[in-house]
Amino acid sequence: PSVVYGFFGLVVIVPLIQKLFDLPVGETGLAGAIILAIMALPTIISVAEDSIRTVPLSTKEASLALGASHMQTIFRVTIPYCISGIMAAIVLGIGRAIGETMAVLMVTGNSAVIPTTLLEPVRTIPATIAAELGEAPNGGAHYEALFMLGVILFIITLIISITVELISAKQYKQHM
Repeated sequence: PSVVYGFFGLVVIVPLIQKLFDLPVGETGLAGAIILAIMALPTIISVAEDSIRTVPLSTKEASLALGASHMQTIFRVTIPYCISGIMAAIVLGIGRAIGETMAVLMVTGNSAVIPTTLLEPVRTIPATIAAELGEAPNGGAHYEALFMLGVILFIITLIISITVELISAKQYKQHM
């Protein structure tokens, strides 16, 4: 529930940032980044954990039987075995963060000005589309610009997905 995350950000994170950095308002890009991290982490952790659980116990035991420490087993056996699942978890988390609208809209100040630091109000691409689509006349330049923002958002997500797919394929070939 994005609105719940946004409300949490407004009640807890925004005042904290405002006091911590002595700002006139706490609705900043930093507040949005923190909320996105809070929202993406459960997805990343649960999918990565599922991937790590797919490593056969016999593989881990074989590594330990050969004298590897637990840390060596984790870094040289477990992670290489499930790296594609971990990458998929990261992509899912990033995908959720990129497309997030409401929570970010609530805590970033929704300012349609290019910020110079993370401590200034911002407006993200999804927030711009959500805030302005109802006002844009169908078929007009404003409507087309918003549609183009959606295309840009789609392309960014596609590039991230393709990059992870290439990394996963490379990892798969290395372990074959």
